[in-house]
Amino acid sequence: MRAFCVLVWVVALAASGCDAPPATRPIGAAEIDLPPAQEPLPEAVAETVRQLRVIAAIGTYRDMAALADATPGFRSNNAGMSHRDYWYLKMRAGDWPMAQAEKLLGYRYAVADTRQGKVFIWPWMATLKSSAISPAAERDISQLLGEGQAEVLRRGGVWPGYVLGIAEDGAWLYFVSGSG
Repeated sequence: MRAFCVLVWVVALAASGCDAPPATRPIGAAEIDLPPAQEPLPEAVAETVRQLRVIAAIGTYRDMAALADATPGFRSNNAGMSHRDYWYLKMRAGDWPMAQAEKLLGYRYAVADTRQGKVFIWPWMATLKSSAISPAAERDISQLLGEGQAEVLRRGGVWPGYVLGIAEDGAWLYFVSGSG
């Protein structure tokens, strides 16, 4: 009998006109600063990203260099070194290029229109002008480069981290650090 009374009470409460609250946006939703929306990756770019992720997971700097060597004019450094030698030095210094590539690919990308077509660039924040560093960009910059780096960039500093670019035809164009 007690269960029946509870059921009657619940039905009466529901029938008493308790409407759901009106749908509203979350408080502060208009002020949320989100990174730019991403367009879908072309198949060729997605395939290159997949190859880089496989190399990051189970490959070596030699595998990265072989993929880089498949693109004439690929850039990894300004020292005139081969990609293989440069990334070997980076590894010896404790800066694993495969891990850096994987980290970058975890961020959103920007798309640049160039004379050669679209180029997909990771991380998206590396393409920003100092005046365009929003709170969302600052969060990502701090996470990737460390606290205070967004302010350094706002004051005209050079991007100190890695930048990775892939052409819309899937050609891996560059993977440089401290590119500015």
